Amino acid sequence: MRLRSSASALATTVAALGLALSTAAPAAAHHGWEHYDTTAAYYVSGTVTGVRWGNPHPEVTLSVEETQVPDDWADREIPSDLEDIGGRQVMEATRSYSGSSDELTLFLAPIERLSAWGMEGEVEEGEKLEVVGYLDREHDDELRPELIVLEDGQTVRQRSVPLPVAPEAAGDGDRAEPEGSATGSGSDPGSGTEAGGDDAARTSASGSGSGDDSSDTTVWLVTGGAVLLLFAGGGYYVVRRGNRA
Repeated sequence: MRLRSSASALATTVAALGLALSTAAPAAAHHGWEHYDTTAAYYVSGTVTGVRWGNPHPEVTLSVEETQVPDDWADREIPSDLEDIGGRQVMEATRSYSGSSDELTLFLAPIERLSAWGMEGEVEEGEKLEVVGYLDREHDDELRPELIVLEDGQTVRQRSVPLPVAPEAAGDGDRAEPEGSATGSGSDPGSGTEAGGDDAARTSASGSGSGDDSSDTTVWLVTGGAVLLLFAGGGYYVVRRGNRA
């Protein structure tokens, strides 16, 4: 009887861990930088029409009002830490958003990072924002910002690691449809030509995996190892108890 109870408890524990992993993994994987087409950095500005403020990423709905890149955009001051990981290259390569979505969902950096980067409080409905960022490869109405400019003029970085692939500058008058849209026109992040020759950023980016979400990979590896150990230990215990019976 005790043998059956031990086996049943083991099966229940393993099933619960498996369910937790299966439900949590999609949310953790969805927002890694490799899920966005970083070969094209798009500019957009508009008014906030919706906010969901919470982790893993605050979500801000932006009503698109202006897409033309300002003349002084490439020369604007940005946080020095963002400069160190290719932020200036992104500013120089920014192109006008030419997608068909009137509203874009912005996935911001985690709240604790926003606070560490000098952003106090939440983005509010009715606030004006300027944004440069990258479209989701499967959802062309979702954008992961490189940085945001708040209504008071404060520039807040949204990235802490090098990009998987640096953005390519648009040619003069080049306003191609956004890559990585639902039509499947996105380019392969491993084959894109990186603009600006930022060798240091490319070297650092290699092996960086999911960018800001690389820590999630570690969590899943550790959890998976624990599950395997649980299986092995439980199996040994069951066999040993069976031999004693």
